[in-house]
Amino acid sequence: MKAIGLVLGVGGLLTLNGWTAKKVAALEAKLDTLVKRNSDLALKGRIVSSQLFRSPLEDFFASPEFWENTYDSGQADCARRCIETLTAHRNVCKDKTDETERLQCFQEASDNASSCQTQCSGSFPPPIP
Repeated sequence: MKAIGLVLGVGGLLTLNGWTAKKVAALEAKLDTLVKRNSDLALKGRIVSSQLFRSPLEDFFASPEFWENTYDSGQADCARRCIETLTAHRNVCKDKTDETERLQCFQEASDNASSCQTQCSGSFPPPIP
């Protein structure tokens, strides 16, 4: 009789153990699903809150265009200075009465402007003529 009870007890434990393993596996799968859902909700919360509480300045600095499409005005500023210098030099040349001096002055102004533009693209800051 004790042997039968022992066999039934061991059989019951093995059955209970198999049922428990299935139950634990099901609970682990539910837990994984809940963890993923929680992670998704946290991400969505961060996205929504960043949309609600950000400023136009933050939008500007967060935009990829700000970081990827930069513009350096140094070369344009240098070119502007070269053009202003060329214009001033050419205005002086226009006032010369001697034809040879005037042509030489215009050539000198062009050469200086060319040199200035080359320096703009070659080094920064360029020398101011």
